[in-house]
Amino acid sequence: MSRRELVGRTLSEAGYTRIQADTYAFSERMTMLRMLLSIDANERDRAEVHSGELASGRIPDTEQNRELCDPQFEFVTPQQLVAIDFFLSMHHYAPHAFPALAVWHDVNVLGRGYAVPHIEPMPKADIVLHGWYPVGQYNRDAPATGLRDFDAEQWNRYLHPERPSRYARTTGGEQTVYFEEASQFEVDAQSACEFVTCSFDTAFMLETQNRDAIESARFWLNEGIVKLPVGMAQRYQDMAKRGQYFSRLAQRLNLTPHELDAHLVANCISEGEHQARVRRDAPQLDLFAVAA
Repeated sequence: MSRRELVGRTLSEAGYTRIQADTYAFSERMTMLRMLLSIDANERDRAEVHSGELASGRIPDTEQNRELCDPQFEFVTPQQLVAIDFFLSMHHYAPHAFPALAVWHDVNVLGRGYAVPHIEPMPKADIVLHGWYPVGQYNRDAPATGLRDFDAEQWNRYLHPERPSRYARTTGGEQTVYFEEASQFEVDAQSACEFVTCSFDTAFMLETQNRDAIESARFWLNEGIVKLPVGMAQRYQDMAKRGQYFSRLAQRLNLTPHELDAHLVANCISEGEHQARVRRDAPQLDLFAVAA
């Protein structure tokens, strides 16, 4: 359970989020990405060595050997890497912008490899509900703006003068960075490949180490490399606000990821108390809805 995410993914009617082991933690996702990219790099190296052996005549010129001169698989394509980076950039424990691309650079440019360890099966563990932590509408103690990009709003008039607007709005009316929509979540394969293999060099990587993680999520949208599903922008805005909120909370309280997890557990309320607050606040919420 220590390798699981504690922060819940939804808000309750009383403005609380669940604190309970859920999906894989950020550190686990990064570890798995490093291993997958290392396997891909090893396969490319194998294919290159095999091609050299075939060209030098050290192995027979057969159809199978000619086929093995090319990599036989790729777990993480540049298109998939950009999609992974977009989601990891909105995570509250992402240390800087372009977290997934930094791992790609680590493996493919700096040449670091990460072995896949042998893992023993673990017994099934009980999932404990620690409680509910107050966040309001992600505006209680560390207000978040999510996917809104104030710099892009200023520069888009010069960088993208052909666009009808410098920014966009979600279906919920929240102002965000400019984005385009498609029938489903979409990453432009050609643009992703060009950026990953050509633009993201060492200088770019080092410069973005000092930028907030959420900036790369905004970048992918503003450049049109990532497109959101039609009518689903508010869902991604909520996701971005959640991650930014807890990232800012950790900065405000000067906490490491491990310390933030401990803080959330220590300062949440019980299930019973949360239900009481939901019942207490529900009539007020209904009254506001009628008045609106």
